Amino acid sequence: MKSARLLKRAAAVSAAVLLVGAAVVDVRQKAASGSGPGEKLMLIAPAAPGGGWDMLAREMQSGLREEDLRYNVEVANAEGAGGTIGLTQNANRRGQDNVLTMSGLGMVGAVESLDSQHTMADSTPIAQLASEYLTVVVPAKSPYKTLDDLAEDWPGKAKDLPVAGGSMGGVDQIFAARVAESMDTPPAEINYLPYAGGGEVLTSLLSGTADVGFGTLGDFSDQLETGSVRALGVSSKERLDGVDVPTMAEEGYDVEMSNWRGVIAPPGLTRAETAKLERVVEKLRNSPSWADTLKRNRWTDTYQGRAEFEEFLKKETAETRKTVKALGL
Repeated sequence: MKSARLLKRAAAVSAAVLLVGAAVVDVRQKAASGSGPGEKLMLIAPAAPGGGWDMLAREMQSGLREEDLRYNVEVANAEGAGGTIGLTQNANRRGQDNVLTMSGLGMVGAVESLDSQHTMADSTPIAQLASEYLTVVVPAKSPYKTLDDLAEDWPGKAKDLPVAGGSMGGVDQIFAARVAESMDTPPAEINYLPYAGGGEVLTSLLSGTADVGFGTLGDFSDQLETGSVRALGVSSKERLDGVDVPTMAEEGYDVEMSNWRGVIAPPGLTRAETAKLERVVEKLRNSPSWADTLKRNRWTDTYQGRAEFEEFLKKETAETRKTVKALGL
């Protein structure tokens, strides 16, 4: 009897070993064939750790693992030149179907304003994921109570009215230029003070160095709540939930834009390879973990699939090129 029990245990252990072995082989085969959660995926963040694109990459990495879509996910930072260094790294990985690079309006602007080796055409658009909307802010004691107040003053004294925002050629300056145009102020005449981040823009406003600030709502959210700065308008199409600020269009100024964030892949992919990456991103976007990501970061869901995102990129590139030209960059 004892011998029989030992034989049964041995058979069970052997069967378990075979099952585990088969599972390991299956995972390895899926990873090698480019399917399943075991496949390696590289996320290129064209910014320093802690920046917006890095945050997007880290959130995607966490979400992909949490939802069992990919657990072998690596984030690689490629900072510099407004994201164009990361764009070049993406382009140099031609034909690699396990790479996604974070992208956005800042990258589009940098391509147009800098001597970039590669353009957005040297990539495969995959999807737009989320957006942050922009706002025009002034110190609480500013005489500008509305956008109309600013519009009355700006055209006649553009060179004497210091306005602050992010880096030259970046999202904030592009936004400032479009607001200026809507107020009949030549963008090239703007007295624009560029700063590395929203914190420095706030310091400039509160110290009196700048009279007007341009940036995302997130840049100024705490100060808007305390009342140290006042928002004159927001660049969304419709009023945002929980944000008691009128839209630019509501006040008669045709400016609708966002600091959108999306993902692109290397050039030279087949339709099947492109569709595979789009499916992974779409599954992530529809997941509970991504809904939490949007809520925590105060991002607006502006998802666009590959075809829609590709068309959007063409229009965004053309509009940005006009704005950068008007700025004289």
